[in-house]
Amino acid sequence: MNYTQENPLKILSLGWGVQSWTLAAMSALGEIPKPDYAVHADTTHEMQGTYSHAEKWTPWLEEHGIPVVTVRSDAPEVHYGKGDVIIPAFSRIPKGSKNKDGQIRRECTNKWKIQPVRKFVRTLVPNPRPGIVEFWMGISLDEWTRMRDSDVKYIKNGYPLIDRRMKRADCVAWLQKHGLDVPGKSACVFCPYHNGQAWKDMKKRGGSDWNRAVAADNAIRRVGFHQLFVHTARKPLEEAVQIPEDHGASQLEMDMVCDSGVCFV
Repeated sequence: MNYTQENPLKILSLGWGVQSWTLAAMSALGEIPKPDYAVHADTTHEMQGTYSHAEKWTPWLEEHGIPVVTVRSDAPEVHYGKGDVIIPAFSRIPKGSKNKDGQIRRECTNKWKIQPVRKFVRTLVPNPRPGIVEFWMGISLDEWTRMRDSDVKYIKNGYPLIDRRMKRADCVAWLQKHGLDVPGKSACVFCPYHNGQAWKDMKKRGGSDWNRAVAADNAIRRVGFHQLFVHTARKPLEEAVQIPEDHGASQLEMDMVCDSGVCFV
């Protein structure tokens, strides 16, 4: 295919969360134009519910003319190189140090999502010219502050949900109206940007999501001079997240979702 500025390669960033799934489904049902590809950058660390949703609905998208491609990083581990951690973990500095507790730089989005997608794009346009790729992202109107111009000239970012003035709640309503599943939030199980309620909900559910989060938290504990944690309390995850069931009781909890919007899909 000879892509040009007048006929660019159209890529839909498919994270399988509410907004990007809505965008893909709208394309499938003809409410917006179809992309050339819907690309899922699989970090390999997503919630099990996300993988189940993708497994169920990928065939449906493809039956409706949306080719789905999954790409992955060559190095999906939380550590790389000399053991450096690439997720934005919270650091705790030993007492007596002049340094302060903080949070390390986030490199996971670039390494696990942006670069694998761009590597795939370059297989289709090896020598890209400016504006030859349209990259559609499922960012809704209530997340407009996440809008960014691309940092490479050959990609032009697009925001179809914002163009249609759709908020996340509108996406949920649209999915329900069309009889489509409403997925859970797409995020790595150990993402340090989970809020307190998200951590509690994960611990209550238990299973592989919680076990993988605890394992990742333990794995990053000591890197060089400081200690690292996935929870903002800077304590081991099992200790930082307390639920009534830990004490032999149960109670209703307020249902909240993470809205930090730190990832680009």
